[in-house]
Amino acid sequence: MPNFCPECGKELISPNAEICPNCGVRIKKNPEKSPGIAALCSLIFTGLGQVYNGDVGRGFLILVGSVIGSLFFFIPGVIVAIYGIYDAYVTAKRMNAGEIPYKETNALHMILFVVLWFIGIIISFVMLAVISAFVFGMAGTTSY
Repeated sequence: MPNFCPECGKELISPNAEICPNCGVRIKKNPEKSPGIAALCSLIFTGLGQVYNGDVGRGFLILVGSVIGSLFFFIPGVIVAIYGIYDAYVTAKRMNAGEIPYKETNALHMILFVVLWFIGIIISFVMLAVISAFVFGMAGTTSY
């Protein structure tokens, strides 16, 4: 049984409690999250494992941290992405153990995250092309 009420998020007195003493809601067993799927999601799309675990904000932070780290130096971005994989795996395991409150997986949030991920990639390539055209176009107009 979970150690937190899935309705109000308050810690339960007993891990075997059937009713939350704070809000009175009957406690039901949550389906287990797959730590492997969480890690795989973060491996394929940085931050998606956090969205799978129900934490969209953390997923965007991991994604933004990875992108910013990769823009300045490649290694920090890779480190943030690897941390995202580890975090998604550990968070899913902790939810299953009842150590942290369970959050539902929202498939719509996952789909929107992937769509926005691809839009970000497309915008990045367009910006790179515009900057490259400007830089290389300017290089051809200088005369000595």
